[in-house]
Amino acid sequence: TAGKPHTEAAMIEGYRRALATHGVSPAAVLWPKGRQELRFDALTRHITGDGFSVLDYGCGLGHLKEYLDRRFGSHDYRGADIVPEFVDSVRQRHPGTDVRLIGSHADLTEPVDHVVISGTFNIVVGGSAEDYLGVVLSALAHLFRLCRVSLAVNFMTDRVDYRQEHSHHVNVEQMYRHVRDHLSPRLTLDQRDLPYEFTIVAYRNSSVVRPDNIYEPL
Repeated sequence: TAGKPHTEAAMIEGYRRALATHGVSPAAVLWPKGRQELRFDALTRHITGDGFSVLDYGCGLGHLKEYLDRRFGSHDYRGADIVPEFVDSVRQRHPGTDVRLIGSHADLTEPVDHVVISGTFNIVVGGSAEDYLGVVLSALAHLFRLCRVSLAVNFMTDRVDYRQEHSHHVNVEQMYRHVRDHLSPRLTLDQRDLPYEFTIVAYRNSSVVRPDNIYEPL
């Protein structure tokens, strides 16, 4: 990213201003164009059954919890975010929900079935985009170690003709290769509905059944 580095404090302040301006809405987490439902579809369509646990990393205002509540029965939702006002809002609107204020991914150590990361890595924090990508990959490695079943994450692609200042755009093929080579060879890439975004789901169990040469059932 050219120009002055975008600090974490500046990013948090930007979210605070958006919340003050837009209230509890997707626009407050910088998703103003009404596509949040499609993102959640892509991030969770592989999840089946009830009784699962899910970590919403960068949970914002807890919109994923509300989405899951509408589509599943019993489940254990856990949220985590670095913006105090977001965490307070989720706690007020959903008393008893396990939502935590964190400083980084390293603060999270409890295993869960699924890790979901929606829009969390869309803003470059710190110096260059290249440096920030290294931070993102470190976070993915840590969070994948926590999941029992899957990790799902979305990004904005680098195949765009317009970029906002400090926005983080990722090369689809490079991210796919990284996840395949460093997290799990069992994965899905989803660009079905959103042409300028993509979702990758990496599965923990990549054991192959022989002699059928298929992955073990999830």
